[in-house]
Amino acid sequence: MADPISETIPKQLKEGNPKAFDQIFLAYYSKVRNFIAAIIKSEKDAEDISQDIFEKLWINRAAIDTQKSFNAYIYAIARNAAFNYLKHQNVCKAYVAENSCHDLDISPEDMMYAKEIGLLIEMAVASMSEQQRRIYQLSRNKGFTNDEISALLNISKKTVENQLSIVIQKLRKLISAFLMFVA
Repeated sequence: MADPISETIPKQLKEGNPKAFDQIFLAYYSKVRNFIAAIIKSEKDAEDISQDIFEKLWINRAAIDTQKSFNAYIYAIARNAAFNYLKHQNVCKAYVAENSCHDLDISPEDMMYAKEIGLLIEMAVASMSEQQRRIYQLSRNKGFTNDEISALLNISKKTVENQLSIVIQKLRKLISAFLMFVA
């Protein structure tokens, strides 16, 4: 199958040209989404995975090998993302199956503590500096790697690691204090 875009577009994307990204997105998004949906059998999840692929494509654009077929490149990424999704689904199903055999007895009090800790974490994250908040949310809520966060925020990987370490340390202290208070 021939590439639906000229071979200069991936080179322009690699150089950071947003118009090249737009052309690639328009040319490939629906094809990638349909390809993934055919593998995982879920339109909604295929949509989410496709959006993540194009977001990561932009973030990691400097790593694109412009000597190879871009068509093959984007479909390899889509195939791998779909297979990773299916593996994750299988792990989740196995976990649920194994734990449903045990009678998990979570008390209403434990549920209340869990909700309060969740709110405490949300409040603590909201009160952090903008950079710490963004790094934490990208890492923990969106699942970005430290390298991806570094590229996205245009900061060093070491800064990302240091900021995450500081945030996690603050959260641990806060949760420990909460648990000591309620115990």
